[in-house]
Amino acid sequence: MIQCFIAPAWSSHIGEDLTLDQQAVAVTDQMLGAMRQYESAVPAQRSAALARLTDLATQRRERMLALLQRNPGLAALRVMPAGLRGRLPAEVQAQMERDVDTSGVINARIEDDFPRGRSSQRFELVDAAGARLDLSVPDASEKELLAMAGKRARVAGVQLDRHLLVQDKGRLQLEAAGGTTSGSGGTVVASTLIQGNQNTLSILVNFSDAAVTCNSTDVASRLFGATGSTVNNNFRESSGGLVSFSGQVVGPYTINYSASGSCDYLAWGSAAESAAKAAGIDPSKYSRVNYVTPRNSTCGWSGLAYMPGRTSWVQSCGATGVFSHELGHNLSFHHAATPTSEYGDSSDPMGGAQVVNHNAANRVMAGWTSGGAVSDVTIGGSYALSTLSSATVTSSPQVLRIVKPDTREYYYISLREAVGLDAGLAATFINTVSVHRSTGTLPNKTYLLQSLGAGQTFTDSVNGITIANQAVSNGTATVAVTLGASACVRNAPTVAIAPASQTAGAGTTLAYTVSVTNRNSAACGTSTFALTQALPAGFSGSLGIGSLAIAAGTSASTNWPVTSSTATADATYTLTASAADSATGVSTAAHASDVVYSAPPDGTPPSLTITSPSDLAKLSGNKASITANASDSSGVQAVEFYVDGVLLARDTSAPYAANWNLRRTAAGTHLIRVRAIDARGNAAEQTITVTVGR
Repeated sequence: MIQCFIAPAWSSHIGEDLTLDQQAVAVTDQMLGAMRQYESAVPAQRSAALARLTDLATQRRERMLALLQRNPGLAALRVMPAGLRGRLPAEVQAQMERDVDTSGVINARIEDDFPRGRSSQRFELVDAAGARLDLSVPDASEKELLAMAGKRARVAGVQLDRHLLVQDKGRLQLEAAGGTTSGSGGTVVASTLIQGNQNTLSILVNFSDAAVTCNSTDVASRLFGATGSTVNNNFRESSGGLVSFSGQVVGPYTINYSASGSCDYLAWGSAAESAAKAAGIDPSKYSRVNYVTPRNSTCGWSGLAYMPGRTSWVQSCGATGVFSHELGHNLSFHHAATPTSEYGDSSDPMGGAQVVNHNAANRVMAGWTSGGAVSDVTIGGSYALSTLSSATVTSSPQVLRIVKPDTREYYYISLREAVGLDAGLAATFINTVSVHRSTGTLPNKTYLLQSLGAGQTFTDSVNGITIANQAVSNGTATVAVTLGASACVRNAPTVAIAPASQTAGAGTTLAYTVSVTNRNSAACGTSTFALTQALPAGFSGSLGIGSLAIAAGTSASTNWPVTSSTATADATYTLTASAADSATGVSTAAHASDVVYSAPPDGTPPSLTITSPSDLAKLSGNKASITANASDSSGVQAVEFYVDGVLLARDTSAPYAANWNLRRTAAGTHLIRVRAIDARGNAAEQTITVTVGR
């Protein structure tokens, strides 16, 4: 039997990812052989065959878990089809991935390592009982998953340990649009307007072998202070009074965890809340809960938060900006980045955790700067731009917003002054025009592209957009915007293969569909993509017409029949379909992994006929010979002869016969039963009745 399953191409076939992938393939191939041996083993060999199969399944599990963490796209290629998994013994199935169909809230979890300038973003699914599964959807973009953060979804995929892998993003569907949902972080604001007082509980925590270096008075001042560099003042200034922070700081409480132990932050939070409850504090009354702990050597982060969400963790209690950053994640703000640095935009607390006010893109997406304060530029010209740092409404907009056609994002143009918390801005942002890019909705990253001094210009040649700072005077900038013709920019196409899974006998032709998406900019028009295939030895296939003419931004598909040889050995193989832009030769490939396996185990018993004596025969004399013919495609293991239920003889080679001593047999009627057993343990029986006389 040939089992086929498809996953999108992933480019990380290098280094450790490739090694893990090779190991996963190798141990899966060994499992296929062991599976065949188990299914064909005689009863006496079953125990040893099962032990071998179980050991290989355990090895495969370890490699698949590692691959899931490093490269979910490659792990999706190596999922064993349900048909094969269903044939495994129960002991082995317990080590394998399993199909699941469940629902829950999708959370984005952000780990911030500010000293090293790096961040880790993971998604998880939290079900109604609070159980958490790390969620991987290889063919979904970050933007698509972030759009689902904080919302309830129905998910179908495969689960291995605490990992949920969704091989087709179409199997991930929101259950309802809008409203509020609850997950790991409680109340989540689904509206685009971020507002209201954030009633926050901050719990100080000591480990059994390390204590926090701050006290409750200090942290309360950093969080809830009405003036200066505090979290409360940071959000009040940025939002024009729409958002504030108030609450309580309690502890420190000592929990039974070590500073050098595992980074079990969820357990720390649970223990901290239990200690707070014991002290008479009810965490459920707070919309945000923040845990402040000493540094843990295994965590690798300074702060962690759910986005959007209710909970956050801080291991750097002396830095107010870290609190503002992590609580900002709870409110749906992602990182303020540059194209080359995760925290590169220091004009926003969601950059390197400075206590400065939020950039123009975040303020507009949060609904803090809106109406006449935002002007959508649709024609070229010269525009007056008032400072974003002023809370006073002026006749000129504070933000110019320009559509970026190729990616459907926006440019946000703004001016900042050294007013309030913006007095802490770096000089490069003061009285200069900042150009940011983002999607238009939270949660999504913002990117600082350029800070323009007077006379400087930002150019987007792809979309024919230029933005020039002509002058800055008395809190107003004059900005010239040019909207010209777009340029043709060619990008590698996207290739996908469907269906996700098929099962057929070896040598059968399997039907696939190869879809190609033209990712060139609109100015390129229609492009032709040449199609090629790469198949293992013994396989054959045809990619239909060989090329596709596709308009920019659209997709087209063709049929792809693939046939394996009837002699193909048990193994994992890779089928590859590629598309190359004929104008540039830039190519992208998608991969299909095929598990070639023998037919299901033989359940057919052997053919059996008692040739002598005949039914109802009368026997006399001193002895009689009982003979039988038996045959089977897998071979006959043995033929057993019984008289009146007692084993008379067992013959393991043809011709099959047994001698019956009639002198020791009472006269009368007797039952003869002959049983044939094949090499796979299937059995056939035939009975006759004879009479013994004297």
